[in-house]
Amino acid sequence: MNVNRWVDDRLAALDDGGEWQPEASVARARLRDLDRRARIKRRWAWATAAAACLGLLTFIQPRACAMPRGCFQSVTENPAPRPVEAAPVTDSVASARAAVSAQTAKPQVAAPAVVPAVAPVTETRAARNYKESGSAGAPITCEVYSDYECPSCAAFFRDTMPLLIAGYVQTGKVRLLHRDFPLPQHRYAKLAARYANAAGQAGQYDLAVTRLFRTQDLWSVSGDIEAQLAPALPPAVMRKVHDMVEHDQRLDDTVTADQAMGVSDRLRATPTLVVVWKGNRQAISPIPSYDLLKSYLDDLLARQ
Repeated sequence: MNVNRWVDDRLAALDDGGEWQPEASVARARLRDLDRRARIKRRWAWATAAAACLGLLTFIQPRACAMPRGCFQSVTENPAPRPVEAAPVTDSVASARAAVSAQTAKPQVAAPAVVPAVAPVTETRAARNYKESGSAGAPITCEVYSDYECPSCAAFFRDTMPLLIAGYVQTGKVRLLHRDFPLPQHRYAKLAARYANAAGQAGQYDLAVTRLFRTQDLWSVSGDIEAQLAPALPPAVMRKVHDMVEHDQRLDDTVTADQAMGVSDRLRATPTLVVVWKGNRQAISPIPSYDLLKSYLDDLLARQ
């Protein structure tokens, strides 16, 4: 009598089995066979799942902006060493280099870059350094690398920048510096930087930057930056900006200087925040929430 039949008979009869007893070795062999079949089924299930995952990965193509928190680019395979202070750039951008190197010696400067919703800083701004706001003597400098066509940059300037300005720039704790870093995959980003810098030389930098970020979804498709900028600027200023964008090649000088500094800072994404404290430069990307950023800045200030 085999074990299976014995089990069936016992369940049917529900008696004490009489004098017959099953062979233990046969029962163990049956159990081992069942366990072996179960292991084989599990292995087939895992193999099928792995094959399906590999098949999906085959069809996935990377995008230019691969992460929801930023737009990525490989800046250079062999970046320059991280500088302690602002590193010099090429001779073609001498004027921009002089402006950056003179930042620590200038008197206190004016309104927050980008966000008009926050009251302007009541300091005097040097015309050549329109990208800077806050006190020249602030213990911390925050340098924000951004691309006008980067959606994450627009979100940072809309959501985090007003809080940073109100809590730290206007209180003299942080000096804020905007740096342009247009990425090659963004067709109109560099042109937008030219418009912003032209508006800066005309005394309307904050207004232009805010308008560019707020209308990003429009001009980034059409390329008609001027059509979106014109309603925000006075007509006389807009005419001056238009003329400078068309004819003044010096507008690219500060962009070139910012890109050179970005290479030194090993930039990999926009937006990136570089915190300068006691001569050290710390690049932060992706930029965290304001609460985490506040905690980080407060910790640095507490160690002054």
